[in-house]
Amino acid sequence: MKTPFKNGDNDRCTALLSGTIAAIDTAKAVVPSVIVQSILSTVSNILAIIRNTLQNEDNFRGLMQHCQMIYDVVVKTTEGQTDSDSNSELNDIIINLESCVQSIYNEVVSASKRNVAQRALSALSDKNKITSWVQELDRRVLLINTHLSIITQRRVDQQIRQMNRLGISTAYEDWRVVLPSLPSPFFGRDHLIAHVMELLLNRHHVTLFGPGGIGKTSLAKATIHDSVIAERFQGRRYFVSFDELDASRISTGIVKERICRAAGLDWRLSERWEEVTEFLTGADTFLVIDHADALTANRNAGSVARIIHDLASSSSVVLLLTTRNKHTAPYSTAVNVSTLEHKYARKAFECVCQQHISTAIIEELLDGVDNHPLSVNIIARQAAQHEWTGAELLSAWKKNPVALLENGEGTSHSLRATIELSLNAPSVIALGDDARKLLEIIAFFPQGLDANRVKALYPSATTDADALCVHSITHYEGNCFTMLTPVRLYLSHKVPNPDAGFLVTIRNMYYGELSGPIERCQALVEVEDVNVEHLIAFDFNRAINLDDSCRACRLFIKYLATYKPRETVLTTMLEELPVRSSGILARVTSSRPVRSKAVSLHEKTLLMKSAKTLALFIERSKLTSTFLRTLFVRRAHQ
Repeated sequence: MKTPFKNGDNDRCTALLSGTIAAIDTAKAVVPSVIVQSILSTVSNILAIIRNTLQNEDNFRGLMQHCQMIYDVVVKTTEGQTDSDSNSELNDIIINLESCVQSIYNEVVSASKRNVAQRALSALSDKNKITSWVQELDRRVLLINTHLSIITQRRVDQQIRQMNRLGISTAYEDWRVVLPSLPSPFFGRDHLIAHVMELLLNRHHVTLFGPGGIGKTSLAKATIHDSVIAERFQGRRYFVSFDELDASRISTGIVKERICRAAGLDWRLSERWEEVTEFLTGADTFLVIDHADALTANRNAGSVARIIHDLASSSSVVLLLTTRNKHTAPYSTAVNVSTLEHKYARKAFECVCQQHISTAIIEELLDGVDNHPLSVNIIARQAAQHEWTGAELLSAWKKNPVALLENGEGTSHSLRATIELSLNAPSVIALGDDARKLLEIIAFFPQGLDANRVKALYPSATTDADALCVHSITHYEGNCFTMLTPVRLYLSHKVPNPDAGFLVTIRNMYYGELSGPIERCQALVEVEDVNVEHLIAFDFNRAINLDDSCRACRLFIKYLATYKPRETVLTTMLEELPVRSSGILARVTSSRPVRSKAVSLHEKTLLMKSAKTLALFIERSKLTSTFLRTLFVRRAHQ
């Protein structure tokens, strides 16, 4: 016969169970998880049955076993996890439930072992009730086990992803990373490489910007091969180029594929980009994006930019981009790539063209292209391929410089190709016709255009000129918008006659200033003499408004003789100016409103007189220079 519970122990246990049940019911009403609510409801019912069936030892033992089952499931669920690691679907309530069930289980076991007095309830009634709740408990345990299966499956998926990452690593080992060869010839960039490397090694992304053919790609190739960079990044140096691609057709898929290939991965892995990203960001990586401006020149620019930006956001990835647009990557440090120093341009020329060409001719050619690396390289290749003498090379340059700067197809062999790539950039085309005409008028004037003259052309001219500078087609120098000589030569050849309206505006400004105060005339001749000379020569050649042109020419030669005596093509052109007929025929034709294509004899006489005065001043200037040079030499030997 079973020993009944004592009244004091019975009351104390019942009170404990009642308090716990009330706490669980309160928690059940506020938790958001339906599953946890079910678990709490089940446990609450179990405890209620225990409270009412302490007199039935067999049934009591069955309930204890199911409580043990609940305990086992909860322990299995939370095994090896801290509170912060607990799965969000089971969360902290499960941890609290574990403690609660364990406490109640201990109380039940303790009461069972003591075999205390029974409470006066119907055993049959208690047994039926216990049986129904045991079935419910089985169902709840099944739910918990289902969630355990889900968690297990997620862990399996995670392991599969880890295996895939191992697959990517294996692919990396199987595929060979191919870096571009070192550029040749390559001179005069040591200081720039040192500056770029300092930024890169301090984990700054860098954008090399400048006009086409300036040497950005060569500089990037030299940087990726540098011994310091190689030691720092080892085999994780990748060079991704978008040169020779139709920028309008570049998609996110093409970008991902090219990055995969550059990293030595199977291009098909681009479809698993998240894992490729994890591979690229898993260790220190140096990534060169060559011709990055192509990525912003298509309808997918936003999504493509995000790919690069996501890589740039990683602390383990350092980017070096080459672009013509300095604003391509605002998160990077922009470094301007300028033309070569003269001595290095000459070294580059002589490295390619090894036949003897006089120093004077080489100097003239280098000056003619502003030491622009691509132009220097093309001219040297032309001379070497044709085996030209110095005289033949100079003759070809003077005959047609634009034709000489063509040596094949592609941006590395053709000045035309590299300039057209800039002109056809969507962001440049989007500036509109006025910007195109502005570019042509800037190209027309050898010294570029003063910012105030640009401003006078149309309301947004300065803004458009700044945008052209951003795209490295023009640049701002000494308060003028100008461009490299090779670019100007190409544009002037392509469009020999700039917009008539723009030209009238600038002509009126120049010609008006020549008739203005002496101080302004002096400043004009000292700073913009080549522009004025070029404009007057253009008007003479096309017989445009010869009366005004002759007046401007006479004043220009006068001030040139006074402030900057030098030879000018205008003196030769003066001799060829046609003279208007005189007498009766002149009086008849003078009544016609048509602009004359000839000048008066008086005007030509004044012009020739000005030319003679200029010649005298030039001779005087030469004699003075010779005297001063001789005097200096004598004093140096005293």
